[in-house]
Amino acid sequence: MNKYLLLLLTSFLLINFTYAQPNQRDEKIEALRVAFISRQLQLSSEEAKGFWPVHDAYQKDIQKLMIEHRNKKGDEIELEEKLLEVRKRYKPEFLKSISEEKFNKFLRVERDFRDIIRKELEKRRGNMPGRRQGMPPNG
Repeated sequence: MNKYLLLLLTSFLLINFTYAQPNQRDEKIEALRVAFISRQLQLSSEEAKGFWPVHDAYQKDIQKLMIEHRNKKGDEIELEEKLLEVRKRYKPEFLKSISEEKFNKFLRVERDFRDIIRKELEKRRGNMPGRRQGMPPNG
């Protein structure tokens, strides 16, 4: 039940900023990510104090990798290896503030959030006026 409510809330909030400027949209998605992770991990205030600074640094490194990959149109396996390296590098830092169980849950929750956002964006792109079904956006 909570999962469906959260999905509904996420979908509703995405509607509000689908037409927002890209920078505003990114900020709103990041706010949703923080709320989603916080809710799913149920961090204590002590855990949160250590977790969020590490998360922010981790997220910046992940974003940097993704941008570099997109710009170079790099090899997918190479990207996955680099992402794994970042996760391994940050794991000890995360474990200073949260348990290994919560760290593993964090990785799953992060993946779940990306999947929700991706599916919502695909759904919206599929519903763009004037676009034929199965055609790429510039097709």
